[in-house]
Amino acid sequence: MRLLRGLLGAVLGILSAVLGTVLGILAAVVGLVGVVLCATLILIPLGIPVVRLARRLFTLAAKLMHLR
Repeated sequence: MRLLRGLLGAVLGILSAVLGTVLGILAAVVGLVGVVLCATLILIPLGIPVVRLARRLFTLAAKLMHLR
């Protein structure tokens, strides 16, 4: 039973690290879009919330990858 629990913990750890990595890549793309929107002076009201969303996604990705 301990072996099965340890194996399940390892698989879940690897899965959360992979999901965190994918979410980090997505956050980088969203952040880049937000920066481009902020660079366009007319679209600053759209760019600021997108950058905030990217920050939240990066935080969630770090939590999934067990980084602090």
